[in-house]
Amino acid sequence: MLCALFCLIFEREVSMSLNSVQKANASIISSCIVGLVLSYYAYIVETSKELDHSYEAMCDISEHISCTKAFMSEYGKGFGLIPKTSIFYMPNSVYGLVFYSCMAVMSVSNTYFATIVLIIFGILSNLGSIYLGYILYMLKDICVLCIGTYLVNCVNLILAIRKFGIISRLGASKKEKLK
Repeated sequence: MLCALFCLIFEREVSMSLNSVQKANASIISSCIVGLVLSYYAYIVETSKELDHSYEAMCDISEHISCTKAFMSEYGKGFGLIPKTSIFYMPNSVYGLVFYSCMAVMSVSNTYFATIVLIIFGILSNLGSIYLGYILYMLKDICVLCIGTYLVNCVNLILAIRKFGIISRLGASKKEKLK
């Protein structure tokens, strides 16, 4: 009788933990979708401005609140670090599209390794946000899309850490049931 009660409690705990992991995954994917939308719009703005110099984006509110000012700066491609002759010299928004896609795909895996990779990606993206935020400060510009992606990066890191906590609580034996 006691064994049956223990098994019932254990199954309920695993079920609740699985539900928590699924919610964490859904949250990370949702956040990544927001990042993808912001990155895609940034790409549209940048390519439209390159094709038509009179193009004015919705995010260009004033002289000091301008997405195109940031995107058309020397830091708008290759983060200002990659040489123009490199095949990796492309708009930062392309890196965002790839990054958020990888984060979303990686979040579906419920292993320690995948979750640690999510945390590492989150840390790196936040370091990149600090770097690019400093560049915005130096340009004396406010880029609404850029700041939006910085917030998404912060949220992704928080969610990845939360997911790691959930998976850690599941323990080694329960973790196998998630795969």
